[in-house]
Amino acid sequence: MFVLLMGYRRGIREALQRQGVPFVIWSGKEIPWKAGKNSLVVKPYPQSKEELISQLGEREVTHIIAGTEDSVFPASQARLWLDARRNSHSIILKCTDKLKMKEYLRDKSTPMTPFIGGGKGVDASTIIKELGLPIVSKPRKSSGGRGVKIIDNKSDLEKELGRDKIFEKIIKGSEGSVESVIIDGEVKFSNITEYKRLGHCNLVPGHYSDTVKEGILDLNKKVIKSLRIKWGMTHLEFYLTDKGILFGEIALRPPGGYIIDAMEIAYGESFWDLFVKVELGLDILKFPERIKYSSSYLIHPGVGIVESISGEKDVLNIKSLEKIKLSVKAGDEVTQRVGVGQNCGFAFFSNDDKDKLNTDIDNFEKTLVVKLKPKVK
Repeated sequence: MFVLLMGYRRGIREALQRQGVPFVIWSGKEIPWKAGKNSLVVKPYPQSKEELISQLGEREVTHIIAGTEDSVFPASQARLWLDARRNSHSIILKCTDKLKMKEYLRDKSTPMTPFIGGGKGVDASTIIKELGLPIVSKPRKSSGGRGVKIIDNKSDLEKELGRDKIFEKIIKGSEGSVESVIIDGEVKFSNITEYKRLGHCNLVPGHYSDTVKEGILDLNKKVIKSLRIKWGMTHLEFYLTDKGILFGEIALRPPGGYIIDAMEIAYGESFWDLFVKVELGLDILKFPERIKYSSSYLIHPGVGIVESISGEKDVLNIKSLEKIKLSVKAGDEVTQRVGVGQNCGFAFFSNDDKDKLNTDIDNFEKTLVVKLKPKVK
């Protein structure tokens, strides 16, 4: 067994090392780790079978793992070239292109907000007539909220038109996600994550009623079955609205936003180890069960120059706080956030009581204050 890890993710690398699986990394950018004997290729992902083989040399790769969102499609292509274990390439296309995904699942009667692709022949007047204003504009291929805009007038909408965009009717409701492990086409494990504060705070597992959880899991299973996903870890986003539970999108990869870290706290198990075992087709004797409630919190105070930070020591007295890391100090510039992966620090919380967890998170937000001032132009 030999693994090609495309797109670096520390958790996957460490899981491979713990399990004694030899691997090589192909990353599109420099990574904060010295590869050593696990040699590293740092260059754009291969465009041909010949390029891939020339870089691998005599290594006989048996499995390919996609570690990042941008490597999911290249990894699927590499599996085809090397005849490695894979899901259907058409499934990967649907899970990386929001327009193809939604068109396919809409035909399967999946509940979702109305949408229109921004391809040839589509104009702003038609989109506004069909979806109304304001409208959500998204890149067809992106994640973590990157490139998402709320458009409230025709002039701005015309600037967004293009075949690489998808436009959606705005949704009023709350958001969350489901992280699932799939083996032989069956969902073997699922965690529901609640977005307490979108882009900042996640609750794991979500604090939903049994009825709501049942509806979310039913939608999740329906989508996975419709897409015919055979194996892997999925991250499905949903909306809770007054019209019911709506599908948002699904990715065939582990989630971002430190959700995996929060899951490991809540379930007391390494989900990176579990993910690697699923990717390699290894036997899994049992699946994790919740032992407490947890939360991941991403710190991003806005845009400007950090004038002062207060409450750093006081938050350490918050009972539910597990860990905190703040990566800015007075005088640092905080730039515009383009996705959840961009932050000024993070914190993790856990508690046996979900209500106490919520209260402690609220106290954390009030106590830790990063004061900003405008940048002088």
